[in-house]
Amino acid sequence: MKPCLPIPHGRLRPALDDNLDDLVKLLHDKDVRRYLCDDTVLSRAAVAAMLADSEQLNPQGLGLWVIERMHGGFAGIAGLQPVSAEMDTAPAMTGGIEPIIALNPAYWGQGIASAALGALILYARSSLGLSRLVAAVDEPNASSHRLMQRCGFTIMGKVPGPANVLVLYTLLLGVGETPK
Repeated sequence: MKPCLPIPHGRLRPALDDNLDDLVKLLHDKDVRRYLCDDTVLSRAAVAAMLADSEQLNPQGLGLWVIERMHGGFAGIAGLQPVSAEMDTAPAMTGGIEPIIALNPAYWGQGIASAALGALILYARSSLGLSRLVAAVDEPNASSHRLMQRCGFTIMGKVPGPANVLVLYTLLLGVGETPK
């Protein structure tokens, strides 16, 4: 089972089936789904399948966490997952583990995404023993590019994506380093 991961003023808690309503609402938000879901409105069944897939990753220490604020409840989701089959064909992404972050727009600009990604990076390095993380960010998604760079990811190239060109990032997880 994945552990809870502390962040300032909250925590990342492993996602459960009872988070389905919050997750559906989050992924139906037009500003959240624009890049994360390529502007597709996912059905409730598709979101439930996403949670089920996350549970299948639990034995590997991967999957989805709920971002909980100490006094505000559900703020979004964060996760570590193997790159998709489509992205696994890009040499920079092959065999990679990718972080994902989806934050309720009410919490944007408060440092929560950086804190969540920092917690995932530390967990990936110290608990999972991973040597690198990879990410694919839609080219027009300026805030996610800033997040990747703020957390130490470097650009490895670009590939066509379903809706936009995707900028590929990697982060080497050196022993003893602290996330930025």
